[in-house]
Amino acid sequence: MKLQKAIIVLSIPFILCISGYTTTMMELSLQDLATGSEMIVQAKVTAIVKQWNSDKSCIYTYIRMNIIDDLITNEEDNEIIIKQPGGSIGGTTLIVEGVSHYKVGEENIVFLFTDPNNLSAFQTLGMYQGRYEIYIDQEGVRRVRQETNSQVKLLKESGLESMEKGNDLPLDEFKATVLSLLNGSDK
Repeated sequence: MKLQKAIIVLSIPFILCISGYTTTMMELSLQDLATGSEMIVQAKVTAIVKQWNSDKSCIYTYIRMNIIDDLITNEEDNEIIIKQPGGSIGGTTLIVEGVSHYKVGEENIVFLFTDPNNLSAFQTLGMYQGRYEIYIDQEGVRRVRQETNSQVKLLKESGLESMEKGNDLPLDEFKATVLSLLNGSDK
């Protein structure tokens, strides 16, 4: 009987783990994204490459993008590379819940910071929260939307019911909102 109780007690955390979230992070508002980024750009995906790290212990996906509009600086760079963990090489797949899913040819607004281990690459702030896909609605208006991920649990600051994300705003209005958030900060 004690063995049966031990098996049941040990099984409960396992069941909770497989039914729960796999990534937990703080929910970021549009203001958090704007004021916390080193670089904010509208860019088009030109290539996606998956590579092992040097000791073959982790797969990284590198997303190459051409910059269309740099919202913060007027730097001469016309290309960026975003690095994120995860991807498939051969028969090996590393799944990281919370990363963005890019496609060659799509345009995005991305909120970026320099990758601490590769100073020539960037990461999106708040993982998938720092990427807004640009899409065309039924009336032909270019709009933005943030990706969602049901496997990620977003923790909210206490007392906040909902945060301004800027989803479904027309592209020009979204960019103007981001710029006004930047101008209102000490950045």
